[in-house]
Amino acid sequence: MKHLVVSACIISLLLVPIYIHQEAKASEAKPLEKVQKQLIETHENVSRAHEELQDILVEHEKLLEERRRVEEERRRVEEERNKSAKLDPIFQVDYKETLKELGYYRRDHKDEETNYRDSVLRFQSDHNLTVDGIFGSKSTEALYRRLQDENYQYPDKIQNPPSDGLWIVVNKTKRILTLYKGDEVIKKYPIAQGKSPSLTPEGKFTIVTKSINPAWGGAGIAAPVAGGAPNNPLGRRWLGLSHGGGGRYGIHGNSSPRSIGTDASLGCVRMINSDVEALYDLIPLRTIAWIGTEKQLQEWGVNQISYIEVELRNN
Repeated sequence: MKHLVVSACIISLLLVPIYIHQEAKASEAKPLEKVQKQLIETHENVSRAHEELQDILVEHEKLLEERRRVEEERRRVEEERNKSAKLDPIFQVDYKETLKELGYYRRDHKDEETNYRDSVLRFQSDHNLTVDGIFGSKSTEALYRRLQDENYQYPDKIQNPPSDGLWIVVNKTKRILTLYKGDEVIKKYPIAQGKSPSLTPEGKFTIVTKSINPAWGGAGIAAPVAGGAPNNPLGRRWLGLSHGGGGRYGIHGNSSPRSIGTDASLGCVRMINSDVEALYDLIPLRTIAWIGTEKQLQEWGVNQISYIEVELRNN
C-alpha cells in the first residue's frame, strides 16, 4: 500500500509540469486570438474606408467633369455670340421669348437658365441642327427662317421605313432622337450620348424592356442608387435596347440636366426627364430602334438634313 501511495505521488508530481505547460499555452493563445480579431476588424475598417474613398473620388471626378463641361459651354457660347453679332441686325431676336411662343419652353426645373437651355435643345433637335444647347449663329438663322415659314415641315426624308408603325432613330452626329410613324416624323428629342463615340452602340435594335423609376447598379464605379432618387443617373424611365439584353444599354432620363446636348454618358442615350416620360408612354415593347452616325443613317435611307440647308435649297 505504501508503494502505491508513493507511486501516485510521483505520477502527480510528473503531471504538474504538463498541466502548467498547457495552462501557459492557453494563456498565450488568448492574446493571440484577440490580436487576430483586432487585425480582422482593422482590415474590415480599412476596406470600408477604401470603398468610401472610391465613392468620394468618383463624386469628385463627376464635379470636375461638370465644371469642365460648364467652362467649355461658356467658351462656345462666347464664340457663338461673337458670330451672331456679325449677322444682319434683322437676325437679332429675343430668342427666349420667341421659343416660348413656339412652344419649346417648359418649366421642368427650378433653375430658369436650365429651362431656357432645354428650349434651345428642343428647337435644335426639331430643326435637325447639331444639338448643343447654345443659341448661336445657326440657331439664330434657323429661328429667323422659321418665323418667315408659314408652312413649316420637318425636313426629314425617309426611304423604305422598317415599319408602318412607330420606330426610333438616334442620330449620334447631331444628338437627336426621332420618333417616326412610317416615314412621318411624330416627335424629335435632344439627347446626350457616350463620352466617346464608340461607347454608344450603333446598329438596328429593338426595345425589349421598359421600367418606371429604374434602380442604378453603380456600373462598377459607384454605389448603387435606388429607383426614383433625385441623384439616380437613369432618371425616371428606362427603355432597354436588345443590344446587351435590355439591361446594359438603354434610353433613359438623367440626374444632370446640363449633360443633355453633350457627349457625357457611359454609352446609353440620355434624355430630358419629361421627354423620356412622354416617349415611354408612346412606344410599346419591340419598337424598332436604329442608332448610328448621320452617314450610317443615310446609308440606311434616313436623311435628316438640317432645316437651314432645306431653306437654302428652296430659295
